[in-house]
This record gives sequence, structure tokens and C-alpha cells, in this order.
Amino acid sequence: TGLSIRETIDCLRELGAEVVAAACIIDRSAGKTDVGVPLIALAEYEVPAYPADRLPPELAAIPAVKPGSRNI
Repeated sequence: TGLSIRETIDCLRELGAEVVAAACIIDRSAGKTDVGVPLIALAEYEVPAYPADRLPPELAAIPAVKPGSRNI
């Protein structure tokens, strides 16, 4: 969580920008992710993540779908 924002901040700083804050629509870490500047979110939700070998049974019964936009 926060990788895209951190990458964007790094690019902007390389171009000489002074990044003073970042914003997102939903912060899935409920404020726990550190992106290096204040993060302003429209909504915050804590979305748990589990190692594959420790999934709760009710989640293990649902087919996994990889979210994200990294390979679009």
C-alpha cells in the first residue's frame, strides 16, 4: 500500500518539485502507511492482508483475484 504514491513523489522530487502532501480517494491502511508526506484521504478503511497459508477458512473458499493496476 502506498507504492504508487511513493513512486510518484520520488519522480516529482527528481524533477525539482517540493512535495508537501499527497491525496487519495481511499486509504486502505487506515492511516498506517507512511508515504513520506502527509496523506489526505477521502475515506480510510483497514483492509487486512493474510499470508496464503493463514487465510481464514471463509476467505480460503473464495477464489483469489489480484487487484491493482500495475499490469494494465
